[in-house]
Amino acid sequence: MINRRNFLTTSGLLAGSALLSASSIGGRSARAAGESPRRVVIFIEGNGVRPECMRDPLTLQTLEGIAGKPIASNRDYGHDDPVLIPAAPLSEARALGALAAGQGEISLVERAALVLGLSSTNLGGGHSTNFGALSAARALGGPAAATIETVLGQIPGVRGDTPFDAVRVGIGSSSTPLNYATCAFDKGKPAPILMSPTAAFSTLFGSVSSGKSGDDFSSRRDLLEFAYADVTRELKNLSGSTRGRDKLETYEASVLGELARMEQIEGMKDALLAVKPAEPGLLDPDPYASTAPLDQYVLQTEIATAALLGGLTNVVVISMGSGSYYWSQQYPTLTNFYPGGQMIGGHDLRHAGGAEYYDVLHELTSRYITEMARMARVLEAQPEEGGTMLDNTLLLYMPDNGEKHHSNAEEWAMLMLGGDNMGFKTDGRSVTYPKSGHANNRQISNVFNSMLHGAGEPTDDFGHANADSRIAEGPLAEIWG
Repeated sequence: MINRRNFLTTSGLLAGSALLSASSIGGRSARAAGESPRRVVIFIEGNGVRPECMRDPLTLQTLEGIAGKPIASNRDYGHDDPVLIPAAPLSEARALGALAAGQGEISLVERAALVLGLSSTNLGGGHSTNFGALSAARALGGPAAATIETVLGQIPGVRGDTPFDAVRVGIGSSSTPLNYATCAFDKGKPAPILMSPTAAFSTLFGSVSSGKSGDDFSSRRDLLEFAYADVTRELKNLSGSTRGRDKLETYEASVLGELARMEQIEGMKDALLAVKPAEPGLLDPDPYASTAPLDQYVLQTEIATAALLGGLTNVVVISMGSGSYYWSQQYPTLTNFYPGGQMIGGHDLRHAGGAEYYDVLHELTSRYITEMARMARVLEAQPEEGGTMLDNTLLLYMPDNGEKHHSNAEEWAMLMLGGDNMGFKTDGRSVTYPKSGHANNRQISNVFNSMLHGAGEPTDDFGHANADSRIAEGPLAEIWG
């Protein structure tokens, strides 16, 4: 029996509770009748976002006018108070072109907010702050606290009756199926990100799959039922230490929780069939067969969008190479942007000097934001109480370590979309805070506390694991309230 139990645990068949959420079925307080859920989606780019590809021309011109010199980095900022530009031409920024209205598409410029000048030097910078980026707490050897998506997923007005309190998917250079370097359930408890679009589809939509993913879902359920019978029999016959019984009862609760989740998902058949994305192995050519990072990213974003539409979750993290060396990739679909059309390794690319190499990275951010914009437009097209799904959903784009390769974590350029009904001022503005080290500089923890206020949890406590490094309490009046 012990060998069978070990097999079930290590084979990943308890993937739902272990991989995607901090709790299996808890935390579901009902909302008021007719009240729409509050949702948050975080896109996190590995190894930094260069602010120059996010600044629109008017924002740059304004900042240079105040400083009286060219702006090469936030160290050149000369203002003492936040600089607010109410109607910035955001889509004219190098990486924000996807915000503009296209053929048959709405403009997202008026649904966006660009946030510049934020710092978090307490996190360390370098290649990545790992768990620090989403916890606003320095991670030395492991997470110092739960990351923001875990906290959001436990708020009743966010969690609602969804099967998953948070869904974490992404791409990265590692061949391992899970990224344990970005998200956390709690201090010392990393939360994995699913790195395979096929695995993400199977976990979220296997219950309505007509292919192998459907067979995998059925097999997981059968083996979980076997595991439950096995552990129940073991507990009935167990004699001896209380510690051994406690371990088995904890295991039994995990199995029961996952079975309850699978039963709930099976009850959502019609809703999931209506939004199910392309299925692995059924198209020719099969998009899931591509190993190109940007192709995989498109799939992960499509799966995450469908999970939101189908009511599987209201909190999503999409990682684009965040944490450790997951960002060190080559990008074959960007070959034309590499100098001379010759790809180089992701680490070498970020070390290479010259605007022509930076242009590859700027295009990469642009491609990432294009999919973020595509998700926003899908949500905007879905009517919901109080407007549309986008009105009730905040999409946040951010880096995992600040402004560049070997970052000092002095500037974290961010883009927000939607969330109007949550109180976010995403109306086409740009906001630039004073530079790092200035008394009126603000930090990424202020953004996260703004998110918590918007999600119905008015607190300024998030990020207090390093309380002595806090500059000011949140939220930020320029972007929320």
